[in-house]
Amino acid sequence: MFRSHLLWRLYTGYVVIILVSTTTVGILLSRQLTQNSLEEIERSLAARAELLAELARPTLLQPIEIDSPLQATIVALGSSTESRLTVITSDGRVIADSQELPQSMDDHSQRPEVLEALVSGIGLTSRFSQTLQQQMMYLARTVENNGQEIGFVRVSLPLSTIDNRLAELRSTILLSAMLVAVFALLIGFYFAKRFADPVVKLTEAAEAISQGDYDRRINLQQRDEIGDLAQAFNRMARSSSQRMAEITTDHTRLTMLFAGMVEGVIDVDEKQNIVHINAVAAGLLDISISECIDQPIWQHVRDAEIISALEQAIESNEVVKTQMRRSSTDGDTIVDIYAVALQNDDREPLGALIVLHDISELDHLERIRRDFVANASHELKTPITAIRGLTETILEDPDMDGVMQREFIDKAHVQSLRLSALVTDLMTISRLESDQAEQNFQNFDFRTIINSSETAMKPICEEKELQLEISSPDKQVTIHGDFQAISQLVDNLTDNAIKYSDAGGSVSLSLTTTNDNAILVVKDSGIGISPLHQQRIFERFYRVDRARSRELGGTGLGLSIVKNIAEQHGGSVSLSSQPGVGSSFTVTLPLTDSS
Repeated sequence: MFRSHLLWRLYTGYVVIILVSTTTVGILLSRQLTQNSLEEIERSLAARAELLAELARPTLLQPIEIDSPLQATIVALGSSTESRLTVITSDGRVIADSQELPQSMDDHSQRPEVLEALVSGIGLTSRFSQTLQQQMMYLARTVENNGQEIGFVRVSLPLSTIDNRLAELRSTILLSAMLVAVFALLIGFYFAKRFADPVVKLTEAAEAISQGDYDRRINLQQRDEIGDLAQAFNRMARSSSQRMAEITTDHTRLTMLFAGMVEGVIDVDEKQNIVHINAVAAGLLDISISECIDQPIWQHVRDAEIISALEQAIESNEVVKTQMRRSSTDGDTIVDIYAVALQNDDREPLGALIVLHDISELDHLERIRRDFVANASHELKTPITAIRGLTETILEDPDMDGVMQREFIDKAHVQSLRLSALVTDLMTISRLESDQAEQNFQNFDFRTIINSSETAMKPICEEKELQLEISSPDKQVTIHGDFQAISQLVDNLTDNAIKYSDAGGSVSLSLTTTNDNAILVVKDSGIGISPLHQQRIFERFYRVDRARSRELGGTGLGLSIVKNIAEQHGGSVSLSSQPGVGSSFTVTLPLTDSS
């Protein structure tokens, strides 16, 4: 508090005022009192001279005697009044003096005070006394009798005595002035500090608020303008705190909104410097958020489509939409670009906003949808066309031989079975890929499905002269899942193994466990799959050999169904194959805690 510049400025000004005022008053008072004292001394000398004139009149009316009784009286009065008394005749001869013998004194008719008294009745002068060898103040007056001048009386005081009295008076004035000044300075310091303290508190509080401390308040109980200012400041601080809280909340929400958006967002100011960019936009453009903030957008964004859209939006004040495409080994990245200029209420430019929407996945899904529709239409068209052709032939030839007619009907029946299997697989994969697919999950022993598959496939393997091998653990292998879906997974893999294995070959199912997973390996000695096709074997309607697949009744959806079922159960499926040697499909499914 004592370091307050305001306090010392106020106090310095107060000190200057007090000192100047005290000095001025002291000087004026000293002069006035000195003058009053001198006047008082003059009146005292005049009164003494008046008394001395009355005392000396009888003696001046008689014949002059040197050793008159007046001399003794004068000496006594001079001693008691501490002044020098002198009686002078009209011709200038001294007949009585309180400090010297009259007969030893010279003519006084030419003394300045006597000459002045002779003219005006009273003479006053200060001069050096040759008799006393010191400065003296003299007051002389005439002594009259019936209007006739009969002599003079003179009263004098040493100037040293007068100076001593004036010095004492000045010392008293100086001491009083000093005491008054000290007292005034103490009071001034108190009031200056009382005034400066609230201002300093206001300054400190304002500085704290400027640094972000919106909880700072000023506790003043003064009922004056400063107190009102402190209360107004506290109200302002509370209002600022509330507004900053609202702004912080809004900023946090906007930040979270930008961060949580799936679209990339870039905000630029009127100079096209990047003000804000979210992680999605930075990832799409492969730039660093910390390095590009407050930097021109063209220094970090190298895509001409974005810069062009931004400039068009600023020039036209309209929404500009365009698209950019980037090619990479992982596939094309396709981004929709939206650019719009920002303005305030006065239509002054504030910058622009760029929104980047990555539609690569949507484009990929759209291609898959188109491929799926095309493939499904093609696959459905083949049996339908065959059935239509066979039935039309029968209908158009009523005289057809019964054996041939039976053969046509058998072929139509085979195509209908193929059509039914295709529709069933389409419905299955649609159900598996649907978010609303019903899941009837439960705990069951995986070995039960393996044993059921062995029972179902064993006759087929014997008919095709294939060796079927089954191996599973002795203890229970418990998994949590849809029993029917897992059964279909095993059946599809086993059916494929049997279909693509030639007579004399082998098909094996091996079920093992690790600490966390159940592992099913379905292995065959079939034709195998080349590395070129292994990456796409799990795609819908993808066939390595379309002619043989159709001949064997395959729909091209079996392995896609297997992959969907495995992933739906938190597992995976992989392939290991060598052309001419065979294929091995490995399915990994998580075990339950009870296994």
